Amino acid sequence: MFFRKKEQDTRAPGMAVPPHASAHASAAGGHGGDFRAPDSERDAGLLLDALGGVLSALAHHPVDLPHRPAETTAREMTAWQRHATLGLPVHSENDGSSVGIPDRDWGGLVRTVTDLRRDEQHSIDTLVSELRTALWACVAAVHEAVRIDDSAEVQTGAHLALVKKTVVSASQMSLIKDEVLGALTEIDRTLRERKDEQARQYRALATSLDSLGRQLEEAQKENATDPLTGVGNRKHFDLMSQRAIQMSSLGRTPVSLLMIDLNKLKIINDSYGHTAGDAAIVTVAQALKLVFMRQSDIVCRYGGDEFAVILQNCDMLAAQTLARRLMDQIKALPAPTQSMEFALGASVGIAQLEMGEDLEQWIARADRAMYQAKRTALGGVMLADSGGGLAAVSHRRTA
Repeated sequence: MFFRKKEQDTRAPGMAVPPHASAHASAAGGHGGDFRAPDSERDAGLLLDALGGVLSALAHHPVDLPHRPAETTAREMTAWQRHATLGLPVHSENDGSSVGIPDRDWGGLVRTVTDLRRDEQHSIDTLVSELRTALWACVAAVHEAVRIDDSAEVQTGAHLALVKKTVVSASQMSLIKDEVLGALTEIDRTLRERKDEQARQYRALATSLDSLGRQLEEAQKENATDPLTGVGNRKHFDLMSQRAIQMSSLGRTPVSLLMIDLNKLKIINDSYGHTAGDAAIVTVAQALKLVFMRQSDIVCRYGGDEFAVILQNCDMLAAQTLARRLMDQIKALPAPTQSMEFALGASVGIAQLEMGEDLEQWIARADRAMYQAKRTALGGVMLADSGGGLAAVSHRRTA
C-alpha cells in the first residue's frame, strides 16, 4: 500500500496561519486544505471513466460482421457501458435499480468484449484469406493465358515454317495444297483450344471474385442502403451495375436489368398525402424483397418511385417470369391507405445485357421498355429487344 509523503511546511517559524487556511483545514477534516477524495475512490473513478470511454468507442464505431450486425454490437456495448459506469442492468428484463461497483458483472463484460474481438478477428481473417485466394487465382489465370499464348505461338510458328519450307522445296501443287490445309487446320485447332481454356480460366476467376465481392459488400451495406425502403440506394446501383457488366463479360453469363416504376404516385400524393406516397414506395420495395431473394440479386431504389433490379446469371425469359411474379406480389400486398380507391401497380421494363454494350446503353434500353409499359393500357411488363425495339408482354395470364 502506498502513502503520499506529507508536504513540507515552508512557512517561516512563528508565521501565523492565515484565517482562511485554518478554516479550510478544519472543513477538510485535518487534511491540510486538500479537498481531493481518498486515492482509492479517485482512482476508481478514473478507471471507470476510462473503461466507459473504451466501451463508448466500441458502441459508436461498431464493425458490421456477417453474423453480428453493427446495430446489435452498438446496443450491446452501450448497455455494458451503462452497467460498468452507472451500475444499471445490462438486460432490459431487469428492473432499473443500480448496483455497486463490487456487484457489477465484470466477468460478463470481459467475456462480451472478448467474444466481440474474436468475431471481428475471424471475419477479417476470412476476408483476407479469400482476398488472397482471389488475387492468386487472378495471377494463375493470367499466367495460364500467357502460357497458352506462348504455346500457341510456338506451334503456329512451327506449322508456318513447315509450310514455307514445303512451298519452297516442293514441286507438286497437290503437296503444297495438302501442307497448307493441314497447317491451317492445326492453327485453327490451337486457337480454339486456347480460347476454350481461357474461357474456363476466366469463369473460375469470375466465381472466386464474385464470392469475395459479396463478402466485402456486406461490410459496406449500411452506406449503400436507402433509408426509406431498406434496399440499395442509387450509389449502390451505380457501383454494382458496372460490376455486373464486368462479371458477365468475364464469366460469359447472362445478366438482366429490370427498371420498375410505381404507377400513379402523383395521384396518390395529391389525393392521400405524401405519407401515403411514401408508404406506397415502401410497399413496392417489400414486394421486390419477397420476389428477388437470391444473394446475387441486387435490388436498388433508382430514384423517387423508380427501382432497378440486377439479375446476375439470369436471361430475359427468366427475368420475365420473375417480373410477372412481382406484379402479382404488389397486388397481393395491403394498400398503403385503406381509403385508396384503386389497386397499387407498377410498370416493368426488362433488358438483357448485350455483347459490347455499356452501362448507359443497357439502362436506356430497359428504361425505354419501362416507359412503354407505362403508356400501354395493360401496364405490366415490356421486353427490350436487341435492336432497341420493344416486345410487349401482357401480364394477363392464360388459363
